[in-house]
Amino acid sequence: MRTALPAALIAALIAGCATIPAEECARTDWHALGMADGRDGHPPSRIERHAEACAQVGIAPDEAAWEAGRRLGLPEYCRLPNAIEHGLAGKRYAGVCDDADFARLHDAARQLADTRREIESVDRDLAWRERQLATSTKLDERDRARLWIDIRALERKRDRLRDDRIDATLRLDRLSRELGL
Repeated sequence: MRTALPAALIAALIAGCATIPAEECARTDWHALGMADGRDGHPPSRIERHAEACAQVGIAPDEAAWEAGRRLGLPEYCRLPNAIEHGLAGKRYAGVCDDADFARLHDAARQLADTRREIESVDRDLAWRERQLATSTKLDERDRARLWIDIRALERKRDRLRDDRIDATLRLDRLSRELGL
């Protein structure tokens, strides 16, 4: 007899590395897990990862129930606002939605998110070099000159990325308006 996994546990499983703890495989409601996977935009190949996790305990997933659930969950995922939300969160899109606008929106949002992360990375690199320059007493003139060169290069890179961020923001805004969001 199968019992349904609580929704919170399903969400935690999906968020983690392992798709499902092996000891839960025998009690899994495959239809409910499929719905959760659909709501999170997982492709049909996700069942293979569940099968790998459950193979340790000799349990095979109910693929038909899982896929039926996934198909019910997908429409919830495939709403256009989710494309923006998932893209801005840096999540990958597995091409599971029939609406090509979903992919366009996701791509625009993901580009903006990636640019933001790059700017943060450059800012960290800049801060580290500036701290080195300000606090290190062991730097000779050559090391100081190298740090200044790195700082200037990073500042130029940050300026280009900020321009890219503006372009990505405008692209996402334009596309959102075009699609009535």
